[in-house]
Amino acid sequence: MTSKIVQLFPKSKIEEWLSHGKEINFKRGNYITGADKLTNDIYLIKKGEARLFHIHEDGKECILGLLSAGDFIDLIDIFTKKRSGAFSKALTEVTVIAVPKAEVRKVIEENPPLAMSLLSYLSERLQETVEILEQVAYGKVEERLLFLLKKIADTNQEDNGWYPIPAAITHQDLAGMVASSRETVTLLINKLALFGIIRLHKSKIWVKLESN
Repeated sequence: MTSKIVQLFPKSKIEEWLSHGKEINFKRGNYITGADKLTNDIYLIKKGEARLFHIHEDGKECILGLLSAGDFIDLIDIFTKKRSGAFSKALTEVTVIAVPKAEVRKVIEENPPLAMSLLSYLSERLQETVEILEQVAYGKVEERLLFLLKKIADTNQEDNGWYPIPAAITHQDLAGMVASSRETVTLLINKLALFGIIRLHKSKIWVKLESN
């Protein structure tokens, strides 16, 4: 899952934004940001979960990650005047804080260690995006599904080496993310569970992460 990059920012500044920033609410299924939207603000999630994705030219979604409280939505937007190619959509009811991009840039410019940490973060994001595009272009549905499950697993929870998929993610959500049908995804999940590649436990899907 997307790391809490917000933790690199001064705690006092984050508390200031959360306490005094403009709140905007979104219902489940609402688009929060889109490729056609260019604003002077960046959104900091205060409550709820959302997914960040690109749409491939053939219509397939390229999932970039799941976002939750404490995450910025598409932080890279603050460094460009071009419209973002990313979309974000609410998986639950979501509350965001609108923070002026100029204010975020000012904090970064005044904090060189923070700037270097963000450079490292964005470099890792670029590498992840390349891997995602390769999966979308060449992977079979089963491969795309397993790749996705590992990407969105909640690494803050662990049970004997297994990590859960957030409960807010439905089979229909997964189907949309891998450009397949809900029925196909359900069949593949059952197949992967039968072979022990994933685990179905406590009404959640669990996966193992090789890097952990």
